[in-house]
Amino acid sequence: MLKFPAGDRIVLNGAVIENVGRGARLRVLTPNTQLLRLRDAINPEEAVTPVGRLCHATQLMLVGECDVDAVLAETFAALVPLHEAFMDEEDKLCVQEIRTQLSDRDFYRALRTLGRLRKREAILLSRVPQ
Repeated sequence: MLKFPAGDRIVLNGAVIENVGRGARLRVLTPNTQLLRLRDAINPEEAVTPVGRLCHATQLMLVGECDVDAVLAETFAALVPLHEAFMDEEDKLCVQEIRTQLSDRDFYRALRTLGRLRKREAILLSRVPQ
């Protein structure tokens, strides 16, 4: 079940849909539907960290706005140094989970897992002396 407040926009299988009425609830019945809430989307200008760039690339794959095979290969390559950069075992497991989800082409789930890793990255970067 997806809550869809008034004025909210989503990308559904490549089409942008806006709720112009009151809030609504939607149930997507078609399996493997590619859906992204635009309020959750990362603008390219905001994708300035390694995990942020991976989030942006994954959302492009999710909505079909890129050559998935090419971007997927770049994303797998970017996961290698990312796995080495994170020292915490839970973070490393998260990177492995993302690799598996991307291998399965489960971009929505990979994007959600990347969101968790992005929060962790923000905490770690806030500790870096300027």
